[in-house]
Amino acid sequence: MSGSVELDPGGQHLVIRFSYRPDLVDLVKTLPGRRFDGGSKCWRVPIEHAERTYQELSRHLFAFAPEVMAAVAGTLGGPAKAPPTAGGTPSRAATLQRRLPLPDAPAAPTAPTENPAAAADALTISQLNTAVRDALKQRFPTALWVVGEVLDYDKGAGREHRYFRLIERDGDAARTTATVDAVLWGRDAARLLPALAAANPSFTLRDGLQIRAKVKVDLYPATGRYQAIVEDLDPSFTLGQLALSREKILAELRQRGLEHRNRSLGFPVPALRIGVLSSPDADGWNDFVRHLQESTVGFAVTLVPVKVQGEELKPTMLAGLAWFAAHRDEFDVLCIVRGGGSRTDLAWFDDLDVALAVAAHPLKILVGIGHQRDQSVLDVIAHAEKTPTAVAEFLVRLADAARDELRNQAQRLADTALAALRQRRAGLQALAQDLRHGVLRRLRDAATRLAQ
Repeated sequence: MSGSVELDPGGQHLVIRFSYRPDLVDLVKTLPGRRFDGGSKCWRVPIEHAERTYQELSRHLFAFAPEVMAAVAGTLGGPAKAPPTAGGTPSRAATLQRRLPLPDAPAAPTAPTENPAAAADALTISQLNTAVRDALKQRFPTALWVVGEVLDYDKGAGREHRYFRLIERDGDAARTTATVDAVLWGRDAARLLPALAAANPSFTLRDGLQIRAKVKVDLYPATGRYQAIVEDLDPSFTLGQLALSREKILAELRQRGLEHRNRSLGFPVPALRIGVLSSPDADGWNDFVRHLQESTVGFAVTLVPVKVQGEELKPTMLAGLAWFAAHRDEFDVLCIVRGGGSRTDLAWFDDLDVALAVAAHPLKILVGIGHQRDQSVLDVIAHAEKTPTAVAEFLVRLADAARDELRNQAQRLADTALAALRQRRAGLQALAQDLRHGVLRRLRDAATRLAQ
């Protein structure tokens, strides 16, 4: 390693450190905006020149911090931005407007009543809300099952009571057609969530899931807020919806002729320049890189940090895939790795745009996502090993097999060369013997003639 490139705490500059070498100093001086920091004995380059810095210094075996590679590949920070749909993605304000529609135009104001008895007959707001709550309970005396998509659940992560919304969308479009406030009380959360996590396959409640929930209709008189109190969940419904979504994505790939495209790519021999898309904080990445380091193979591993869960998975994953595609000549294979998780956590990988980018990627892709029992769309369309460690073991086996094959070829070459040398030596020895006999005959003949 010649040196290191890190990101400063402010996130505005790359910090380049290396032992003094005139050729590296001359190289760094070609970087735009570079300046030498005499206090810390390092060079600083504005972060907007991260790509140029990587191109120049990676050839000299500099070590790049994960944050720097995220800046290079365009996966650093920023909230997730889902791609717009044909009809446009509704803003949160627009969603709230649909949730709270404007009332009809009020009637013309009337003169205030002069009758005090009429004012005494009016309901207070709390009386009105209580009456509406009693009417709701009378109309819905028992809990009932409803189907909807979870929204804003992740905002309450870690809280005792989980407040979120259940929404209904217009088919596959992003437009919300109906919404209801929902709550999962702490006592029910303590009962339901551990049981779902311990199920096989495991289940984690999160935003974006279609769920079938048993709810009790209620209204809170203090605010007049109508809400659905979640008492039970049907995980089989959600898992079935995830499987259906996965099949739809695979059907789309089959229609485009891309389902087996990346799987059909061959492995370079040897595959030593390894690109990786993962989270640097994930256990899966640590297991993967540790296993490679413990091998006796000289792998060169480049990590581009991405999100491996949640709404930011898609934009960061697409940016990382695009970066490796643009630098395809610098790598032999690309690995996508993530440690274990629930089936609903891993469902973030089941996205059509991500699947299309993987299927059409110019690099051979290896996937190690989750545990033995888990499977995502990427497991079907790319070479899949069931865990990050299994991906590392596979790469080590490939390298070992290539090394063994090289040794076998070298041995066969040596054996062939030795056999050829022995054959030529025998031929030369036969020629030398013939030459000796021929010379002796000529000498005897000449001696005879001389004697005569």
